[in-house]
Amino acid sequence: MTYNRDNPFLAPLKFRRRLNGQASDKNVQHLIFDVSNGGISYKCGDSIAVLPKNNESDVAEILHLLKIAPETQVKLPFLGGKIPIFSALGEYLCITNLSDQFWKWLGEIETNSDMGSFIGDKILRPDPECQVLAKSYSLLEILKKFDGHCKVEPDELVSKLRRLMPRLYSIASSPLANPNEIHIVVGVVSYTNATGNKRNGIASNYLANDANIGEGVRVFVVKSMFALPTNAESNIIMVGPGTGIAPFRGFLQERQCVADKGGKVGKSWLFFGDRNHGTTFLFEEELQTFKDSGILTNLDLAFSRDQENKIYVQDRIWEHRKELWSWISNGAHVYICGNASKMAVDVENTLKKIAMELGNFTEDETNGFFKLLKDNRHYQKDVY
Repeated sequence: MTYNRDNPFLAPLKFRRRLNGQASDKNVQHLIFDVSNGGISYKCGDSIAVLPKNNESDVAEILHLLKIAPETQVKLPFLGGKIPIFSALGEYLCITNLSDQFWKWLGEIETNSDMGSFIGDKILRPDPECQVLAKSYSLLEILKKFDGHCKVEPDELVSKLRRLMPRLYSIASSPLANPNEIHIVVGVVSYTNATGNKRNGIASNYLANDANIGEGVRVFVVKSMFALPTNAESNIIMVGPGTGIAPFRGFLQERQCVADKGGKVGKSWLFFGDRNHGTTFLFEEELQTFKDSGILTNLDLAFSRDQENKIYVQDRIWEHRKELWSWISNGAHVYICGNASKMAVDVENTLKKIAMELGNFTEDETNGFFKLLKDNRHYQKDVY
């Protein structure tokens, strides 16, 4: 069976727990899906795509404000038929990040003078700042602002909304250790947007708060080139602060299983970090067990807020540059997982600085060296 966005597998949510301490201002969850009945296969490094659901109370309030009955049938072309509008808005359509097509349509429909003024002044006016602010409104927020004054046809409304897209999460388990399960690590998103309204991440809050244990969650596996070396005896260097730890938990589980069956595995070095040791050290006991067994050769930690001067994973990499460069020079595979815009850039710049200092490379030679590493799959990133 091939599963995808149009044909997802309904995986029961088997387990959920908060990974960080209650005193932390972060909420990171460890979730397990039961895939024993789906014929789903995966490898370490793959991702799982989750098709989230919108908050049911938000959907109910939208329909109440529009005076549309939840059971009203609407057509969704990508489903090939009609379904109740409650299901359409709850499971298939985006009700927060509204499309340009939606805003243009909203400005054209008959509204009261206040709403017409808002649409004309804030959205259709060619002022980028105004448009950014106006388009920060969700469907519910815009309807609350103009309670009872927006009359729309159900089919026309759903035709103007974007399709709800799947969210990808790095798989945090090994199929050797967990053949009937897929584990993920989810950082729950909550923030205040440009309108001053609190906004919750759709997928993360669905998984952490709305989905019930035992409930089927729509998922499918996304294959990745991010993978362990084909030669299990190769050494690996893993850089995964925060939720970037996810695929490396799977890597270490895999190597532990190979070793337990008498196979030989290479050395493993993990750089992990977050804000505080006491509240954000994800999978601390498991990592210590891997360290005690010898599967995890080196474990270097960087908790940025535990001292006056902030320390990050790239700082630990620089501290251990001589040994690290020896590993890389002798064929170790380097993996980076986590934030793309800051962490991954800082780590790569630090590694290049090490190559220039200890490898006596010029800048051009350094860039060429890292291009070769990437081309040979000795340098891989899973960043977001």
